[in-house]
Amino acid sequence: MTSKFIWVAFILATLTLSITFSLQPDEQKVLLVSFDGFRWDYLYRVPTPHFHYVMKNGVHVKQVTNIFITKTYPNHYTLVTGLFAENHGIVANDMFDSILNKSFSLDTMNIYDSEFWEEATPIWITNQRAGHTSGAAMWPGTDVKIHQSFPTHYMLYNESVSFEDRVAKIIEWFTSKEPINLGLLYWEDPDDMGHTLGPDSPLMGPVISDIDNKLGYLIQMLKKAKLWNTLNLIITSDHGMTQCSEERVIELDQYLDKDHYVLIDQSPVAAILPKEGKFDDVYEALAHAHPNMTVYKKEEIPERWHYKYNSRIQPIIAVADEGWYILQNKSDDFMLGNHGYDNMLAEMHPIFLAHGPAFRKNFTREAMNSTDLYPLLCHLLNIPAMPHNGSLGNVQDLLSSAAPRALPYTQSTTLLHGSVKPGEYEQEESYAYFVGVSLG
Repeated sequence: MTSKFIWVAFILATLTLSITFSLQPDEQKVLLVSFDGFRWDYLYRVPTPHFHYVMKNGVHVKQVTNIFITKTYPNHYTLVTGLFAENHGIVANDMFDSILNKSFSLDTMNIYDSEFWEEATPIWITNQRAGHTSGAAMWPGTDVKIHQSFPTHYMLYNESVSFEDRVAKIIEWFTSKEPINLGLLYWEDPDDMGHTLGPDSPLMGPVISDIDNKLGYLIQMLKKAKLWNTLNLIITSDHGMTQCSEERVIELDQYLDKDHYVLIDQSPVAAILPKEGKFDDVYEALAHAHPNMTVYKKEEIPERWHYKYNSRIQPIIAVADEGWYILQNKSDDFMLGNHGYDNMLAEMHPIFLAHGPAFRKNFTREAMNSTDLYPLLCHLLNIPAMPHNGSLGNVQDLLSSAAPRALPYTQSTTLLHGSVKPGEYEQEESYAYFVGVSLG
């Protein structure tokens, strides 16, 4: 009798162990939303009942430290890769790669050149390699073929497409017969109006109210589609905004011969490529040219910015103090609001809120880094995280007890600055994907 009991117990234990390893955690759905240029304190500028509804029923992080430079494309790529700009390669909205001998600019079609994007692998590709599907409504980079892949569903970028139409596509993809588990939604404001009006303008009040109403519309549509209580909604942004004035403009033409250099990118971080044999002349002319402009040789850029170990970062950069503008001359475009400044400045910081079954309710955290979002997303989606500069540990207290438990392959290597080179990254990627498939 005893031996029979032991044998039955052994069989039951074996079956239980087998079932335990074959079961998958409940698949979490995630919708990541970015309102471009939504500064952290816009939440309190005017009544924002829909943002506060999310905060009351979800989580809120007071201070989000984004990456330098605090521009749109570098920070949006950080949100979906967890990497500093020097590691993911999108170092500015306008750049020149001396190795590729190619330029990248938001004003040209070369933003669709895959080579600029392939120093990293964004989350939608990793999600799809793990057997899932993704959908993107205008998120920067999602209409670019990266590592031979697009998102499963995506919209070609067209700023004239309304917020409501973008939401409709996202809802359609989440509720289709083969639903996505990851959605990405991007909206251009309040950034556009912040540039035009300046963040201190009283006219920004109605702009912020309009964004709050758009969030309310999104919540309404999620509820109508019966997604509100089953989907994890994350609301964030890329950067903040600071007030500028035409009295605070630094004109490079006053200090430099324009035949001695090429201005790759300007205000508030001027990326300067001296012509052959002119490096010393250019640097010496700029080094002490203006009290509100700090000039760095590439190798002297502060380590805390993680902004020197990439061929797309120019030999000299000039960084304006907050609120100051660097232009070739005053004939160049000037805006009353700007960003791109030091990422330690509060005015550069964006928002972070989240709601859903994986998140706690009415919980506030003091601080996080924008690089921490990527490992959090991978954790929620139960997919292998690529090497990154973030930390899941920094944000794990945002999660409820119902959140998925991290599997070993979601705890990926945290990278030091400048530690990823394209070849090395691909090697790490292949390894991480193999482990994910093996364990998943």
